[in-house]
Amino acid sequence: MTDMLTHEREHDTAPPAGNRIRLAVREVRETAFRALYAAGVAPGEAGGAADVVTAMQLHARNGIDTLLDTIADLDSPPADATLTRGPGVDIVERSPRSALLTGPLAVDLALTQSRPVLLPRIVDHDAVAWYALHTASGSGAPLWLITLDDGGRPAHATVVTGAGEMYRNVSPAAFGPIDGECGAGTLLRAAPLAAHTTRPVHTAAGRETRYRHAVSYGVFVDAATWSRAYALGRRFLVPEAPRD
Repeated sequence: MTDMLTHEREHDTAPPAGNRIRLAVREVRETAFRALYAAGVAPGEAGGAADVVTAMQLHARNGIDTLLDTIADLDSPPADATLTRGPGVDIVERSPRSALLTGPLAVDLALTQSRPVLLPRIVDHDAVAWYALHTASGSGAPLWLITLDDGGRPAHATVVTGAGEMYRNVSPAAFGPIDGECGAGTLLRAAPLAAHTTRPVHTAAGRETRYRHAVSYGVFVDAATWSRAYALGRRFLVPEAPRD
């Protein structure tokens, strides 16, 4: 089975030739890492985030956009994350808020304990889901990423499974409001997926096919968007000292 949303023929889905360029997968990942590191993100964290950016660009074509949005919010190097244990949930926060940078911490925590984890005020959890898809594969129970509305009530969910599948817009009707005042955000909870009411939008086999194609033929990226990302990545370079 191939990925339903993204594994179409490139010429059917890509922008017009004049607006795009073809890049190696390695170049996308390296530029993302350099741009994040130059913005003050720690090397290890930048490497993990660059992997997420690459996967998002390869399979959903929004990785570079996510990278640019993240760096635009980094007025200063990101602060360390804080963990607060509430009555029914662990809360992970950091400043500035970033799904790309804070999400991996929450995913790792949610997969290693029975308590749910909350990312307050982060309702666009696409970057978190892509990290979770990589991490949860082979880990056992599916991981739910549940969007909470302003009242802390489940609105909709993304689910990733140990088999490497991603489901979108899954009904979180089985989950009620969490304990305590939480408001809008994303709740991460490891729990079984009762029934596959929809087909997965991404599968392990489909992503592998897409990756092999990209390694052989490259990844198409919007030229203007890539130019901005490349300029940010160049800040990583140390200028050469002038010669006497």
